[in-house]
Amino acid sequence: MLEPRKAASEPFPRSLRKERKAAFRREIVPYFRYVFQSGFGLFVSAIFFAFLIWYTDFIKAVPEAWPVKETGVALLFLMSIRTPLRTYLRPADPIFLLAMEDRMLDAYIAPSLKKGIATSVFCTIAAFALYWPIYSRSPETSVIAENHPFIALAVLFALLSGFNAFGGWTERRLADRSRRLGTKLARWALTGLVVAGLLLKPLLASIGFMLVCVAAMTIVYRLPAKHALPWERLIEEEAGARRRWMAFLSWFVDIPTETAKPAYRRWIAWAGDLFPWQRKWAWHYLYAKVFLRGETFGALWRWVLITCLVVAVSGNALADAIVFGVSAVVCGLQLSELRRVRFVETADTLPIEPERRPAAAATLARSAGIAAVLIVGIFGAATVAIGGSSGGDAVAPDYWSKLKPDYWLTALVFGLLWCGWWMPRRIAKYKGEDDD
Repeated sequence: MLEPRKAASEPFPRSLRKERKAAFRREIVPYFRYVFQSGFGLFVSAIFFAFLIWYTDFIKAVPEAWPVKETGVALLFLMSIRTPLRTYLRPADPIFLLAMEDRMLDAYIAPSLKKGIATSVFCTIAAFALYWPIYSRSPETSVIAENHPFIALAVLFALLSGFNAFGGWTERRLADRSRRLGTKLARWALTGLVVAGLLLKPLLASIGFMLVCVAAMTIVYRLPAKHALPWERLIEEEAGARRRWMAFLSWFVDIPTETAKPAYRRWIAWAGDLFPWQRKWAWHYLYAKVFLRGETFGALWRWVLITCLVVAVSGNALADAIVFGVSAVVCGLQLSELRRVRFVETADTLPIEPERRPAAAATLARSAGIAAVLIVGIFGAATVAIGGSSGGDAVAPDYWSKLKPDYWLTALVFGLLWCGWWMPRRIAKYKGEDDD
């Protein structure tokens, strides 16, 4: 009899959040059976153990030429600026729940914010724990690490990450969009300086600088006009989170996807206009426009960018080849979303043959996949050349010894076959929801 009374006394906003969180889990958990049946779990496990073996061998003898300082600053900066926040808000909430906005802040948003802060802090400490053996054993930073105790740095990075997570919530509340963007950029810039200071400069001076930056950002946060609860922004972020989950799960099984939000991307949207203005290229044009302005392309180019950064700082040929292969697989899976593109109903009235749709989607996937693989391959080879060039005739042998052509060419051929042949072949054969 005690539990029902406890549940009955629980505030409505808190119980509403728990119900929506549980409903979201019930919605996505059944699909994970198909994810594991596809072999993705074994694939991730293999990648994890390969990374573990590489990491164990790497920390035993950190190469002198490895960019320890740059890698640490970049890693901890990216982890510290994360501001995760899941609210599970829905479009109708501003109508039906606006009257209890104060209660929503205390009983609904506060638990979500606390969890977001805890998640950000945990991820940052985990990343720092992985980086510490490299930081403390590298010839470049071992002397600095002697005066930077692990516990002290872990606490400081936890505080920095927690402040960023809370700062992200404050930025969401800012009414003016330009101020919101400017404040976020200022927070990112100061966070980068603080991270570099904590890792590379005297500890006491870095702590003082960190306190000055926190005080400055606190003052900045108090100046602009703010919403008590930014309903529309939180609803938009929640819709984006749901779309990303559904897009990931749709790699393995057909599921009802959320409505995609188009992006302008003027820097690349023009590429769709390169197709000839002819009837037989109509589907190619439509698929290109949808792809270049959709979330699939956004996920693809972000993944390519991350892969290039990892390859640039790795310094290990085998690890580069593994990362390259994993990147190609993920790119192919992302491009498989093209077979599930649904156009508006009026597209069926166009005088173009519907049976040409799969071939058009496959052609676009092939072009984008090959481009992604070549970008990563050329960038990786270029970084090895830059890192291995020492001038004169010694460049070539040093370059080839670092590149390890057998590893790199194997990964390149695999990526081209996967993204340029296998996945387009599957997309071209796709007939509908029941055929995959």
